[in-house]
Formats: sequence, structure tokens, C-alpha cells
Amino acid sequence: MGYEVEKLIEYRIAHYSAASEASTYFTNQRASVSFRFDNPIVCRMITGYKMMQVDRSEPFAFLPGESILVPPRKHLLIDFPLADVDHPTSCMCIEIDRDKVDSIVERINDSRRRAGIRKDISLNWNQFALYRGEAAIDAQLDRLMDLYVHERSEFRDALIDANLSELVVRLLQSQAKRLLIESRANVPDTGLDAVAHTLAHKLESRLDPDQLARSAGMSTATFFRHFRARFGTTPAKFVNQARIQRARSLLAANQASVTEVAFEVGFQSVGHFVRVFKQATGETPGDYVRRNTRPAAGKIENFVQEIDRAVSA
Repeated sequence: MGYEVEKLIEYRIAHYSAASEASTYFTNQRASVSFRFDNPIVCRMITGYKMMQVDRSEPFAFLPGESILVPPRKHLLIDFPLADVDHPTSCMCIEIDRDKVDSIVERINDSRRRAGIRKDISLNWNQFALYRGEAAIDAQLDRLMDLYVHERSEFRDALIDANLSELVVRLLQSQAKRLLIESRANVPDTGLDAVAHTLAHKLESRLDPDQLARSAGMSTATFFRHFRARFGTTPAKFVNQARIQRARSLLAANQASVTEVAFEVGFQSVGHFVRVFKQATGETPGDYVRRNTRPAAGKIENFVQEIDRAVSA
């Protein structure tokens, strides 16, 4: 769990479980505070009055009894226009491990598939949701805070985990149209297809696992798990397969040297390119050229010599 606070104004009391963190914040002065959490958060106003803004949203009032679900890494700007010592502002906030939320959505998809629904759902991590007068959500938050603060048995984490799962489901149920996206085809997450398309068409780009996961709208661990399930391989091997496919086309055209082909398809060294090519195709680039083209003898000889130098480098 982690968060950034640009200005320390609020007093915080924290309680922890294996997959979440619950905090109570108290503010007794007029101020502005900026937050950014690494995981999804659920906040509930207890006393006082806040003006909130999520990223570029319009400012809105956050009042006692209201709750909000905010996606990870969203910028929260909070103003306390009326807070003072006699009228403090307080709220509770639960930060939930993103992998847990992803696993809940996957379980929902499993249930939908068993029910014969052919389209999966995924979370729209660009949207926040505000809840007003949701009795089931309020009751669930009350149960959770009681467990965080008062439960001391060996079953504490298991109880919190079960109630946290129910809270997430109720939050999604209540704002399904805003928070959930139904895929156009029966695939786990259309974000994976977008990432795969990028990887296949930008072969020269360096792989950044965290950036790929953000592009897919997932945590890094969840992204790798779903990518392997969807495409049967890792992102790195997926890219190498696309690079080799492109390299074969370039080599068959016989309009570029092995060095030029290696760097054009995104390899950082010619030797690495030759080794990956042979592992993928069972032959060296020189063998591939001899088998698929009929260039002038001198050109082939120079080409093969270049490959031999690369392998021994």
C-alpha cells in the first residue's frame, strides 16, 4: 500500500490487513490537500464538509453519509472550506490491493460464463463513482471498520477479506454502467488486445512492464497472468516472435544487411538477433536467405561472413 501527500494537513489513524489498509482522517483547519494512491480507494465522509476534485473533474461537495470509489493513481484535490477546531472534518478511507479487485472481476466473469453470457466485463479505471444513500454499501463499510478496529482473533484477515470482497461487488453493482465495460468479443480484457497491437507494430520500442500493465488497465502481476492466458506466451517472447516474423520478410527481400535488419526490428545487438532467429526458426539468417532468395554469389558470401562474425562476437 502506498500514497503520496503533497501537503500534510490531515491527522491519520491507520489499520491494516493482508490485502487492504483502512485509515481515518481528521482535519481541524481550513486547507487544501492533494493525494495520489497507488491502489483503488473507497472513502466515506463522517463529519464536516469537503470540496473534492478527481483529476480534471468538476469540483463537487462530499458530505456525511456519502462514499466514493477512486481508481489508482488518480489525483485527488480536497478543500476544507469550513474545518476548524470546533468543527473538525473526518472521513474513513480503505485502500484495496488492486490485484484483489482484478481477481473479483475475474470471478464475476467466471460466473457470467457459466450462466452462458459470452461477453466478459472489465473495469473502467478512468472513472470514479460517488454513492449517496446506498444502505447496503453503508452497512458493509460499518462492518469493515468494526473488523479493522475491534477484531483481534486469528480469523481477522479472513473476515476482512470476505467483507471487502462483498463491498467491492456492491460498489460495482451499484455503478455498473459507469464502472464496467463489456467486451465486444469473448476475451478476458480488450486492453490486452490493444497492448498486443502496440507490441506488434512498434518493434523498436523497449519493453516497460509497468507501462504495458497501465495501458491494459491492470496491475503488473495481473497483466502478465492475463497476457499469458490470452496469447500463450510472455510479452517479451510475443515481441520477439513479431520481430522474427518481420525480419524474415526483410531478409527474403534481400534489400538490407543482417545488421540493418537486426536494428530495424528492435534488437540491441546483431549477435542476440542471430541467436533468437535460430531459436525461433531452426536456422540462421544466412541459411534462411540462401533457402529463400537467389542473390549474387558475392553478396551472399559477404552476408554469411557478417552473420558468422556476429555469432562469434
